[in-house]
Amino acid sequence: MSGSSNKTVLRVLGWLAALAGALTCTIVPLLFARPGGWDFPFPGLYFIEIALVGVSVLGYVALRPRLYRVWDAIPWSAAGIILAFVILGGFSIGPSLIPTLVAFLAVGILAGMQSGTLAAQRLGILLVAALAQGATMLLATLIF
Repeated sequence: MSGSSNKTVLRVLGWLAALAGALTCTIVPLLFARPGGWDFPFPGLYFIEIALVGVSVLGYVALRPRLYRVWDAIPWSAAGIILAFVILGGFSIGPSLIPTLVAFLAVGILAGMQSGTLAAQRLGILLVAALAQGATMLLATLIF
């Protein structure tokens, strides 16, 4: 397989993974939304955040050819944010977001394969994003 066709295959796979993740990020919160609202305002805000994370990864894939390599952190950060929701929402929305987590990891790995960056170099970004999101969620729960 030539280098050009290999990059094309990786790009198509990246698009498919980003689309799968973005669709899951928008559909899952809609399935868990309550028609009457919540007494606690954060579920709605979290659902909006999840949808925006999905859209940001989709935007990253669309703009990737014109972006600097520093932007390759977006899918890893998004995967970290979703990982926090998977862990902290383990008895509610969390398991439904596992396909999104896998899709965003795939986008990050595929982007790394295209740019020559190892996935191990980006795992720190995933962990920092997961810890920051988890700490923010726990802190918001304690304050409000």
